[in-house]
Amino acid sequence: MSLLTVENLSVVYEPRGSLPTKAVRNVSLRLEQGEFVGIVGESGSGKSTLGFAITRLLRNPARIESGKIIFDGKDIAGMTREQLREQRQGGFAMVLQAGMNALNPVRTIGKHFDDIFRAHGHIDRKDFAARAAELVQKVRLDPQVLGSYPGELSGGMRQRVAISLALALEPRLMIFDEPTTALDVLVQHAVMDTIQELQRSENFTAILISHDVGLVMEATERILVMHEGEIVEDSPSHTIATHPKDAYTRMLLSHYADPRQENIDLPGLSVHGERIYTHGTQHVAPQRDLGATEAFSVEHVTKVYPAPKRGEQQVHAVDDVSFVIQPGEALALVGQSGSGKSTIAKMMTGVEKPSSGRILFGASDVSTLNRRGLKELHRQVQMVFQDPYAALNPMHTVEYILSRPLANYLGLRGDVAHQRVLELLDMVGLTPAEEYAAKLPHQLSGGQRQRVVIARALASNPQVIVADEPVSMLDVSLRAGVLGLIADLREHYGVSVLYITHDLLSARMVTNTILVLHNGRVVERGSTHDVMQHPHDRYTKQLLDAIPHVSTQA
Repeated sequence: MSLLTVENLSVVYEPRGSLPTKAVRNVSLRLEQGEFVGIVGESGSGKSTLGFAITRLLRNPARIESGKIIFDGKDIAGMTREQLREQRQGGFAMVLQAGMNALNPVRTIGKHFDDIFRAHGHIDRKDFAARAAELVQKVRLDPQVLGSYPGELSGGMRQRVAISLALALEPRLMIFDEPTTALDVLVQHAVMDTIQELQRSENFTAILISHDVGLVMEATERILVMHEGEIVEDSPSHTIATHPKDAYTRMLLSHYADPRQENIDLPGLSVHGERIYTHGTQHVAPQRDLGATEAFSVEHVTKVYPAPKRGEQQVHAVDDVSFVIQPGEALALVGQSGSGKSTIAKMMTGVEKPSSGRILFGASDVSTLNRRGLKELHRQVQMVFQDPYAALNPMHTVEYILSRPLANYLGLRGDVAHQRVLELLDMVGLTPAEEYAAKLPHQLSGGQRQRVVIARALASNPQVIVADEPVSMLDVSLRAGVLGLIADLREHYGVSVLYITHDLLSARMVTNTILVLHNGRVVERGSTHDVMQHPHDRYTKQLLDAIPHVSTQA
């Protein structure tokens, strides 16, 4: 008998005042004991909803409309809350996407384990501490973390804690929902190694839910591809890249490449050697005022923060970093969290001041600018933020959002501002512009929202765009379009671009110069092509080796 059998499962969302939405449609699947299966798909495909349904963690307005979920011979779809609580111990558990959100910030890690042990009563109280220490060691953490609060741990450590908490139930089935999405590539690699080792040593059945096909292919034995609530493909992991059956699977695979390749072709965007090409894009109304004329110089900059606690050492976030962004150049700052790349961006935009060294925009020292000087700097240097959902005010229309920088920096109002808003929307490929100008952010997809964020950055006619992880939260099918737009800003309009990322593929696609940062220092620099092809520093090689590899060669 299979450990898990799902038969014709449908899940519907019924928000009050809105039409119901069927998120999962007649899904059937079967998992055997010890199997490791991946579920891939983009946002809205229904993959996370399916995971929540299988573990009976759905909350209003979602409900199971029909179908069976048979776990270990029992249909759990209709179980009461108390029956489910009993079933979870030794049954099934789920590890959620964001480790921080899964933990209570005001309770120590040890208290989290105590809560689980008390709720399920399967551990004697005198054994709580020993069992908790054993569990965190299983995920490669020192037992000292049991005395720490979640905010004192890194993202990778918090995700390991979440995994160890799920292990506390001694489950036979574990579902991992995007367990590495918010993590840097090296931490992602380490967490996935831990999950794979645990799955083998503990012999539990596992489901890995992710939008990252490469990650899932490397970790799992079988892949289920979901699209619009349905499973459109079920294939062995080692064959899905070379023999995809469904058109949607082929589309997902077309957006993956190894950044070390000489020539890379993504939909709408290509790199041949050192040359970047965009194709299939149309910009109806180019902004004639764009075009960088000033260089951005970072000269021996260091940033030191005070010790976070008494007795601890100061934090050297940036250590003697120098580089120049020439007018019209696209430069990438690459490194994992804590490498100093975002701190550099804050200093370049005047948000932070360097502890030593200086930052020049043209002839102006950024750290010495007064209020009027900073306003002019912010007109010339604009940010594109990581999260397109948090970057836009949900209460205002797109037109209002774009009109504010036009009024604040250029003094444009009325019909002139309205016409410029339409030009900006045309420029970022949101047509018909009149239609998009009237929309609210929630009426746009993630890729469309990020294009609005870019349009807002362009509204002040800047010379420099600072793009901080601009595609990390977008589905793969949306990334190439946004990357192509960023490439166009440099190629066709002469805008300088500082591109901050831990994603080496996106850096390869849009920049011509790269700096690799590690622990606040530049460990490698050169043309993007040369660094990808011939890395010299061990850390750069580690970043490249940690990238999940998707081979589509038959």
